[in-house]
Amino acid sequence: MGAWSLLPRCGGLGRVLACVLGLGVTGPAVLMPAAAQEQDGFATLLADRLFLAGPNRLIAEGNVEAVLDQTRLTAERVVYDRATGAMQITGPLVLTEGTSTVLLADSADLREGLRLGLIRSARVVMEQQLQIAAHSVERRSERFTEMNNVIASACEICPDTETPLWEVRANRVVHDAEERQLYFEGARFSMFGLPVAYIPRLRVPDPSLERTTGFLSPSFSLDTDHGFGLRAPYFIALSSDKDLTLTPFLGTKGTYALEARYRQAFSNGLLELGGLVARDSIRRGEFRGMVYAEGDFAMPRGYELSFNIIHPSDDNLLEDYDQGEPRLTSDITLERVRRDERIRVQALQFRSLRINDVNDTLPNSVGQGLYDRRFDMPVLGGVGRIRLEGEGYARRAPISTGPIADRDPKRVARFSADLGWRRDTVLPGGVLGAVGVNLGLDHFRIAPAASGFAPTTTRLRPSVMAELRWPLVRTTNGGASHVIEPVAQVIWSNDRLYGLPNATSRMPELDEGNLFSFDRFAGGDAREAGLRANLGLSWTRYDPDGWSSTITLGRIIRERDLNQFSTDSPLAGRNSDWLLAASVDTAAGLTLSSRSLFSSDFDLTRSAIELDWTTDDFSISTSYMRIQADPFENRAETASEWSFDGARALDENWTARVGWRYDVAQKRAARTVVGLDYENECLRMAMQVEREYSATTNANSTRLGLSVDILGIGGNPSRARKSCSDGS
Repeated sequence: MGAWSLLPRCGGLGRVLACVLGLGVTGPAVLMPAAAQEQDGFATLLADRLFLAGPNRLIAEGNVEAVLDQTRLTAERVVYDRATGAMQITGPLVLTEGTSTVLLADSADLREGLRLGLIRSARVVMEQQLQIAAHSVERRSERFTEMNNVIASACEICPDTETPLWEVRANRVVHDAEERQLYFEGARFSMFGLPVAYIPRLRVPDPSLERTTGFLSPSFSLDTDHGFGLRAPYFIALSSDKDLTLTPFLGTKGTYALEARYRQAFSNGLLELGGLVARDSIRRGEFRGMVYAEGDFAMPRGYELSFNIIHPSDDNLLEDYDQGEPRLTSDITLERVRRDERIRVQALQFRSLRINDVNDTLPNSVGQGLYDRRFDMPVLGGVGRIRLEGEGYARRAPISTGPIADRDPKRVARFSADLGWRRDTVLPGGVLGAVGVNLGLDHFRIAPAASGFAPTTTRLRPSVMAELRWPLVRTTNGGASHVIEPVAQVIWSNDRLYGLPNATSRMPELDEGNLFSFDRFAGGDAREAGLRANLGLSWTRYDPDGWSSTITLGRIIRERDLNQFSTDSPLAGRNSDWLLAASVDTAAGLTLSSRSLFSSDFDLTRSAIELDWTTDDFSISTSYMRIQADPFENRAETASEWSFDGARALDENWTARVGWRYDVAQKRAARTVVGLDYENECLRMAMQVEREYSATTNANSTRLGLSVDILGIGGNPSRARKSCSDGS
């Protein structure tokens, strides 16, 4: 007897319904012949009873099961009439694909060559996200499926809570399998069982579609500048590689704004263009706006081109619309980084929106070029390094008042060349020794200014270094390892000082990262000179339980004070301040680090402490910073600040957040944030209240924000399904 066909291959929701509506049967056997499987692509049919009721009528009864690859159909009874093509399936029937339930129904009638048909009392689960319960499901073609009297939701419904957090009821829903869209007619949207909106026509993407044209989740805000505000972003999918997002923003205090963002993906990179245009009551009668451009592209021969350009119309716009920081850096960079080589060409522009900053005297435009290469030194052994750098900057107006050291001309160009060598070796007794040489050459060209700098100056700075380290290791009976390492490094550089402007090295630091280095100036405008000894001692403990701790103590001692550093700097004088740094890392996710600088009289001059702790239930990040006043670093008063950010999971859905930044020196709060987040399998909600002291206007502002995301629809996946309580 010839074989009967079963379950044609199909995919997506169309595959699910076609697998039901295109159902056929096998011959009067529990397992199909192998030849039929290879020819038609059909699978196995299992049933308690399988018999013929006439020459063209096949009946399968009792635990009917059909399997095709990852697709499985179960039903109570299947009746197939080969002469008319009609098929009746009696349920409950369940169609699963992989581990996810795709369709459940009471019964189904199929017709017209098993391609079309009607399914009664069906429940469709799409991509394990969106659930659609329908009185009937009718497949009119391979592309369109019609569902009537529909309830749709991504929320899990448990016996003790039969009302989902949100649901959409509709008279009719049509699923377009080709466009992957769902069209609702007469949609009623409800939350917590209460009606929220009636939408005659509603289109939403099905969960398999990650990007499509349409509205995104809106957000609400309430603040002192705009009143009650609404942002309703509209996403436009221009093509598979580009899109546009338009976000109108309306505020009850007379704010009318439009944000725009254009993105495009190329074979070698990404481009993003955006901007904002606004008219509000903050600056009545004025149009305000900003534009920005960001990009990152891979170039030939391993180079990478990136740019980040931003330009606001006024100093307060970014803060008024929560668009960025009050200090702006725009750059265009071409760079290549390899294992032993770095090449970079960069153009930068700086602009400050802070009250006390004067943009005309800042180095607004900067150009840089860098070539840095490391290589094995022939004959001498060790590692050699060559570094070439060119830099030029210009300001709109020169700084021509105050002490000569604080004056800067209008334009400066500098070329620097460094040739270095270092060789490490192991000496008797386990002592690690190193010697090194660095020859630095700088040539300056300076525009005439009231500061009186020479038009051209060349500086030569040779340096010689010798270093000894003696790591001592001990392991205790408990398995903990201790490493104590004293370090002594002596560096000689010529003592000659040059009267040169300094714009790139005005904030030299002393920390565990640069304690043993040739130079503690960050930029090339200044170089450290004189005979000096860098001394330090570190102790590190590694515990077998997975935590470690480190303490470092160090100081710099000079032959004589050359007055290279400002009097308030921790590097000033013959002897620098004492450096004390410590850190602790635990297996429980706790990280504590601190760095403090003490004067010779053990007065605390600078301190920074940071603690981070992250677990499954909470996260904490807090820091404290104190820096003494230093007019040379443009800090007229001592700065002291404490910041804190924390989050605590209240249960599996609710998370509380709190954060603040407190100016200890001024004894006032700089920023306070309190937030509450909720997320389950079908809804994400964030509420936040923020109070901030403005850095640009000397005014306080308060913002209240609320955002709600409906999960389980079109590229907005939900979390793992929640488990219902058994009531015990």
